[in-house]
Amino acid sequence: MLKHNPLLCVFSLFLVINILKAQNQITEKYRKYFEESREMVYLHVSKDIFLPEEEIWFKGYLYDQKKAEPSKISRTINVGIYDSLGVLKKEQLYYLNEGYFKGSVKVDSTFAHGRYFLKAKTNWMRNFNDRNSFIKEFLVVKSDIKVREKPLNLENLDFQFLPEGGNLVSGIKNIVGVKALDHLNKPLQLKNIEIVDEHGKQLVLMETNDLGLGKFEINPDTDTGYFAKVTTPSGQEVSIKMPKAYPKGINLNIYDNPYKEEVLVQVEANDLALENGDIKTNLVLHKDGEVISEPVLLSKKSKIYTIYFDKTKLMAGVNILTLFDEKNNPIEERQFFVWKGMGENRIEAYVAHSIQPNDSLEIVLNSKVAQPMGLSVSVLPKNTMAYHGSDNIYEQFYLRPYVKGVIENVDYYFTNTDNKKKYEMDLLLLTQGWSRYNWHEIINGKFQTTYSPVDGLNLYGFLNEKLKRESILIHKSIVHEPTEISLSSEQDKFLVTNFYPIIGENIFFSKKDSQGKLSKLDMYARLSDNYFLEDKIVVSGYEKFNMLNRGSSIIYEDDDDFELPELSAEEKLIALDNVTVIEQSKLEKEARNNLRVPRYLANKITVVDKELASTFNTVADLLRSKGYEIREDLQAFDGGSNAFISRFRIKSRRGGGVNMFLDDVLQPNLDVFYNMPLTQVESFYVDRISRYMGTKAGNMETVYIFLRHGEELNLTQGQDFMSRNSFKFKVDKGFEKQKEFYNPKFKSFTDSAFENFGLIHWEPLIWMDQDNNYKFKIPNYGYDKLKLVIEGMGEDGNLYSDIKILNAAKPN
Repeated sequence: MLKHNPLLCVFSLFLVINILKAQNQITEKYRKYFEESREMVYLHVSKDIFLPEEEIWFKGYLYDQKKAEPSKISRTINVGIYDSLGVLKKEQLYYLNEGYFKGSVKVDSTFAHGRYFLKAKTNWMRNFNDRNSFIKEFLVVKSDIKVREKPLNLENLDFQFLPEGGNLVSGIKNIVGVKALDHLNKPLQLKNIEIVDEHGKQLVLMETNDLGLGKFEINPDTDTGYFAKVTTPSGQEVSIKMPKAYPKGINLNIYDNPYKEEVLVQVEANDLALENGDIKTNLVLHKDGEVISEPVLLSKKSKIYTIYFDKTKLMAGVNILTLFDEKNNPIEERQFFVWKGMGENRIEAYVAHSIQPNDSLEIVLNSKVAQPMGLSVSVLPKNTMAYHGSDNIYEQFYLRPYVKGVIENVDYYFTNTDNKKKYEMDLLLLTQGWSRYNWHEIINGKFQTTYSPVDGLNLYGFLNEKLKRESILIHKSIVHEPTEISLSSEQDKFLVTNFYPIIGENIFFSKKDSQGKLSKLDMYARLSDNYFLEDKIVVSGYEKFNMLNRGSSIIYEDDDDFELPELSAEEKLIALDNVTVIEQSKLEKEARNNLRVPRYLANKITVVDKELASTFNTVADLLRSKGYEIREDLQAFDGGSNAFISRFRIKSRRGGGVNMFLDDVLQPNLDVFYNMPLTQVESFYVDRISRYMGTKAGNMETVYIFLRHGEELNLTQGQDFMSRNSFKFKVDKGFEKQKEFYNPKFKSFTDSAFENFGLIHWEPLIWMDQDNNYKFKIPNYGYDKLKLVIEGMGEDGNLYSDIKILNAAKPN
């Protein structure tokens, strides 16, 4: 019978206690470091190369990294344009609507020919390092360009050996990633790569894929040299020496079989590492604040530790495994990807052809999405030179926060994803090495938040007169309802927070006496300055590449090979009989872009124009025309209580009550609609089945009313009341006014110049529910094939990115 050694048991217990203590310390500090949610931002930019007088159109998506959903943290975001030296050229403010926004920058005369950078960042992001902000390089081209052939130097290879976990260790199994690049740092596919020892004995025969990546397994000896024998595409043989293996060490290996729901992880020590006794390590699996910690004890009797992780229970995206020694020093690290829930969303697209000849085409998007999703679409000629496709929303949210290196052809991994592509994604992460996380910063716990999320600007008012019993009225503005402020006689200033002034608009302030009479107020005002982007950014880390190269061809200036579209010298004229149509179009666009209109209603609302407002004078008259029974009575007390019965009462045709929303807020008392002029209403929507309220609606119908947040519709000629009775404050620094897509008036939209560099259409505000369609019209410039670049983010945080080629030629 075996006897237990009490000292050995105590010693083993002491080892386990020490490992658990170190484990808890890392776990606590990691969770503390990620206690605050991080935001990430991505801009879908309409294209990569821009011409004079064009707009740089973009749609913004803000993502909560911890919750993996659209971010609700910030409501204001800054966007900046930087020149080729990284100097700030222009900074803009935008309002975020539940994680989405749109904007543009005009390529005016201040833009020279050359390279620029677009950066987007929230104030909250300033608490963290800059990797979660968005930076994109783009090009402004002002002169014709040419193509000159530049021969490839295929012998100038960059052939890298990248051991899994970070180290090549002698005497045990090692997985070694390989990365092959040409002289332009582009992936190089190589066949029949031989891994040989110093005596020429072949150990492995391998290859790299078309992304320049591969891997092989080896059990190296410290005293032996190893080489990769490579045959270049030109036929020349090159020999590249592998780095020497460490005589003493530990390996971290991951086996992620795309056909299985478990990932196998092994930690192995070689004999030399164990010669002084057992090794205490800690294996930590982590992502965005979620952490699993496993103590790992290696001994001469148990040199390999094996564990399985269930991928269905891990967070989607990049997960990171870090191995720590007993002093909490990270010694090995490996990233792997969990595909849970990805690739489920699908968007189908086609061109709907009209029977009658038309100067426009209709694009139809058909959604197969799990949850409602916001999308943006850029439409270009199929053979465009202006779209490079070097980034997308998948890279920005799924990879860039974690991966250090440059990722080529990121859309490849996320388009029509199959098991082969999942394998290749694991190969990519194997060759990327350590993640971006700074473990020294995490373990030392130096992180703290200094900057708060921004919700609009502060409006400061300063009086030059003493008020008696008057209040201050801030009149209705583009975004805000009228606001009344009461001050004591001693107060001479006031503050309005969460204010969203639009650049160029006028804010009016009046005195209001007890009788409601308005008069001019002697005062002045200013807005807080929320411009914080850096005056200069470092762009040396961004590898300068020519977005105009085509294979082995490099494009230069001043030649006739590629002409740029020419602007027409003619002025853009508007015919008199089109004025009404254009005004109505403007009303409709402003109504659908109203920040208070939920995205799912933007394409369903009815816009109130002058004709509708003249036909139905009030909201009550409008709703009567829709079949509702409306009573507008004198206000009365409710029996013996002090509660008032609403003067405005509404019943449906079925005799039931009606839910009434005003600017997307359910109104418990309907007095606000009493005698409401229709000139104050911008749009409305009648929902007979209350589909968007769900069970909360009961059996009641629902009506949505959205107010006009600028001036009322002017049905008669009137006097300038505002200028006579108000102090006017013009906003010169505030939020950007939203523009609708337009194209400069080029001389031709059908020549090769426009085909190479033009943009046909930009559609930024698409909202798609499950199994519904979205239609939009584009000009028909005669191109048989169209390229649609689609990006999006769903309410549940799922992402979408795809490029579709559509046939625009009419069927025979």
